[in-house]
Amino acid sequence: MSSTAQSAQQPTRRPARALAWRGRASRSPLPVLVTVLAILGGCAIVLPLVGMGTRVSWRQLPQLLATPSAQAALWLSIRTCLISTAICVTLGVPLALLLSRSWPGVRLARVLAVLPMTMPPVVAGIALLSTLGNKGILGAQLREWGLPIAFSTTAVVIAQVFVSMPYLVVTLEAALRSRDERAETTARSLGAGPWRVLGQITLPLAAPALARGTALALGRSLGEFGATIAFAGSKEGVTRTMPLAIYLEREKDTATSLALAAVLIGLSFLIVGATTVDWSRLAASVRPAPEGGADEVPSLSTPAAESSPSPEPDGAIAAPTGTRPAAPAGDSKRGQDLQVAFDLRARDVVVDLEVEAGRTVALIGPNGSGKSTVCSVVAGLLDAEDGRVVLGGRVLDGAGEFVRAGRRQVALLSQDPGVFTHMSVLGNVVFALRCQGVSRGEAVTRARAELAAVGAEHLASCSGGALSGGQAARVALARALATGPRLLVLDEPMSALDVTARQEMRRLVSRRCTEEGLTLLLVTHDVLDLTALAEDVVVLDRGRVVEQGPTARVLSAPRSDFVARLTGTSVLTGVVDGESEAPGLRLPSGRVVHGRPQENAAEGGVGEQGDRDDRNEGLRPGAPGVALVPPDAVALYRRAPHGSPRNVLTGRVTGLERSGALVSVRLELEEGQHLSAAVTAGAVAELGITEGQKILCAIKAVQVRIVARRG
Repeated sequence: MSSTAQSAQQPTRRPARALAWRGRASRSPLPVLVTVLAILGGCAIVLPLVGMGTRVSWRQLPQLLATPSAQAALWLSIRTCLISTAICVTLGVPLALLLSRSWPGVRLARVLAVLPMTMPPVVAGIALLSTLGNKGILGAQLREWGLPIAFSTTAVVIAQVFVSMPYLVVTLEAALRSRDERAETTARSLGAGPWRVLGQITLPLAAPALARGTALALGRSLGEFGATIAFAGSKEGVTRTMPLAIYLEREKDTATSLALAAVLIGLSFLIVGATTVDWSRLAASVRPAPEGGADEVPSLSTPAAESSPSPEPDGAIAAPTGTRPAAPAGDSKRGQDLQVAFDLRARDVVVDLEVEAGRTVALIGPNGSGKSTVCSVVAGLLDAEDGRVVLGGRVLDGAGEFVRAGRRQVALLSQDPGVFTHMSVLGNVVFALRCQGVSRGEAVTRARAELAAVGAEHLASCSGGALSGGQAARVALARALATGPRLLVLDEPMSALDVTARQEMRRLVSRRCTEEGLTLLLVTHDVLDLTALAEDVVVLDRGRVVEQGPTARVLSAPRSDFVARLTGTSVLTGVVDGESEAPGLRLPSGRVVHGRPQENAAEGGVGEQGDRDDRNEGLRPGAPGVALVPPDAVALYRRAPHGSPRNVLTGRVTGLERSGALVSVRLELEEGQHLSAAVTAGAVAELGITEGQKILCAIKAVQVRIVARRG
């Protein structure tokens, strides 16, 4: 290429490099002093290795390592290190699992587990000799049985295990203790037993820490010297490992000792360096591309992408492309009645509710009101203690019975989809079916059908960690429904999705529940979820049911502060003034807010358990009451309005917020009394509304609802 052509291309390349560098340097830069100290620290580690490298006779290395003594030391070290590392994994992994949990004395146990790392190696050897030596407390008895330990190859292995296992335990225990346990909870809710959770969820997710801990243990075993020479001695071919050979050769044959040291450092580098390689990515790069079949992942650069759906942008959910799996004969409508009643004192939640078979009940309320507790009790993740959970006449909890999660025919989806990131999408659904005892072949077939039913069949071979929010929610739904539940519990699974994804998810849930006749218990804070999915609503507040009834009635005539705020309704509190034909609410300031006449007396009293106790009481003058004021019932004026509106109050603007095409104006009427008005942006500009300004609020009496309230 000519110099002219090269110079013509360079202006294009340099900005790309600069842009890439700026992308890598987006983090906050380190202070110069920190960088200097880091370099000095690196030199303190690297320079001794470089210095030793200058003394090694690299050309004579093969001949030096070919000597009988060097060969014997090398192979003895490799053999004993592999055996000791296998023992470390066998014993260290269970120990790390135990130490990662909370139990009395665990802090002391963690200290004891780390102790061999901090004591001098020679002291470790003396401790082993005192215990397993020929005169030790255990060694003497073993010698009588013809099993002498000290000064044997077995002693080398024991010494290596004693000093190296703590490296594995500490590394793995720290990772296990800080892990996110939601994946394990999801697995339990799918029916996985303890061994399956441990083998397929806990340890695979902790695999990087396990690999690093194993490498550290192997490297420490390879370099063990002090405990070995004190406990096992130095007999060539029996106990003389490479570190001992290096020490002995140092005085009489420096070249051989340096050669063995170089090999030891090289092996340690390879062992620890292997843990930094992303083996999964490397395997994916060398794996031959699939020639076809359902497992093939469509690529945007291949013709398959033109005919197969590709992964959507984050949050998007495509319309389902397949059909739902065939239900078992006579089981097309599998939803069942649910009765749940419990008093969980530890969380101060007291609940007693029923859900009819095939119906959808929404559980709503402020944060901390006990909604997720109810879901956990129903799913079997929490014990109802003195309570009772019955599904379709089958006692799941109570009367001495407790059916564990995953065996209740209850599917739970929480805010986190819980898709296992170390499995493929297909593997996630197969896992759920295998937990139910389905054979592998049938599980794969049914898993593909479930993925097709939610429009995710094209994602089958994608990694669970590569999904967008909407895709993960879809896969989680397919996985939950694959278990054949009678009851579907949704604990805000759509809260993290964008608007489009939530809309598609609602349609998908509605369609599947209708097709299969599932009973649905839904937890949400979104009023659109209520209108699209729920037939009935139960309102929780401070662990108690405060309101329940058909969705339309609860939303149109809210009797609790939470529902009123959910629908944008303002709640004014005071005492009832007037009769049901001309109701009013007297505020603490003495002003009266007039409301519309009641249609019937049943619109009156509200007790702590909803309106069941007060259907026939009506409004009683002087009783505590509330006025429910929708935002579109409030008009704002700078001067007294024309005509004679019955409700004109003075308020102070406390905030302005855009709400779609309108502006929500928040006002304070008096201490503790707040009001919201929905007006156009033009009206805000025309009236010159600003925070702190006083303004007149005209409230249409015909749109104000007055209801009685206890407490």
